[in-house]
Amino acid sequence: MAFASLFRRRRDGRYTVRLDHNLRVVLVSVAQQLGPMIDAGDKATTRLFPPAYTGEDTAQQEQEYRTLVDGALRNHHHRALDTLINTAHADTLSAEELDAWLSAIGTMRLVLGTRLDVIEDMEPPEPGDPAGDEFVLYDLLGTVQANIIEVLASQLPDEGTPERAL
Repeated sequence: MAFASLFRRRRDGRYTVRLDHNLRVVLVSVAQQLGPMIDAGDKATTRLFPPAYTGEDTAQQEQEYRTLVDGALRNHHHRALDTLINTAHADTLSAEELDAWLSAIGTMRLVLGTRLDVIEDMEPPEPGDPAGDEFVLYDLLGTVQANIIEVLASQLPDEGTPERAL
């Protein structure tokens, strides 16, 4: 599948979505499964809540940080996943909806990457490996994510600063 073929910016500022129906169903299914995992503090969601303090004598600071940011992070992930679920079958998306898709797909990849213990330059699992399907999904989500980034990046100027605020 060619880059920037899944999403295209229209003249009216919306984005055309060219995803297969089955892929849309998979996106909704994964997004629906992630919400309860986030709320339950599932081990696979730990990368969604990165620590600010990691030293041995920083437990109190880390707890204070967690108190301040975890609710906002949880709400952010839920809003992005809900937007994807509610717009998964739309033919077009607003800029805000496409941003939410990018966030939701990033969330999905972080959780799958944690479950798969993904490392840079990782080889796909051998045929018959139980992790094979999740790895294929991880890779597919990467393609969708790259397509969204590509269409958003195409709007940036080639050199210098943007003419309008981001």
